[in-house]
Amino acid sequence: MIELEAVEVCLGGRRVLGPISGVFGARNLAVVGPARSGKTTLFRVMTGLLRPSAGRVRIDGEDLARLDAAGLRRVRRHLGLVFQSDALFDSLNVLGNVTLPLLGRGVPEREAQTRAMRMLAEVGLDGQARALPEGLSGGMKKRLGLARAIVAKPRYLLADDPLAGLDPGTSARILDLLFGLWSDASGGLLIAAADGEPIQGRCDQLLLLDAGRVVSDAAEGDHLPKPSSRDRAAS
Repeated sequence: MIELEAVEVCLGGRRVLGPISGVFGARNLAVVGPARSGKTTLFRVMTGLLRPSAGRVRIDGEDLARLDAAGLRRVRRHLGLVFQSDALFDSLNVLGNVTLPLLGRGVPEREAQTRAMRMLAEVGLDGQARALPEGLSGGMKKRLGLARAIVAKPRYLLADDPLAGLDPGTSARILDLLFGLWSDASGGLLIAAADGEPIQGRCDQLLLLDAGRVVSDAAEGDHLPKPSSRDRAAS
């Protein structure tokens, strides 16, 4: 479980997130809000990439604030991250990008490449194994980022606005792929999005953020309030 206890983040003397408390990761969670609502900040706190100004974060019972660098690396092995900006390694080809997380976990190179090729086939990129990221379309980069995040079978998968910059058709295919690949996983899927409509029917829990605060925490079957015109402009 990913546990947040009265977590707050302050930057430049201004509170940008929180306070937020809750237990996440046992089921699929959608974090929805316009730009600058705190979605990315929340995910960075959950993964230990950003230390909160107040409160505590625990992953499977381990307090991130009490862990040294080696401890944080160990805990992060249970986390898969899909970045809004793709964050691919341009100097590595498609196969190299997906193989890297496995090598970092001590998987032998031959086995790592076999597992990576299997995952590339799952996301429809097996024919692009030797291509460089710069030669891929936006949708293909998203699929590559997903393959890299899930190849090591993490316990929790956090996808930070994976639909950003994609047309509706490509967005639908990425969502189908994301939920399809994760459906058999034993863990939690946490997905952030500016627009909750494409994902709210697929998630068990919906968390609506505005200006860093939780303004709605809805369970399965509930509906998020429609974003205001100001929110749509911001997103």
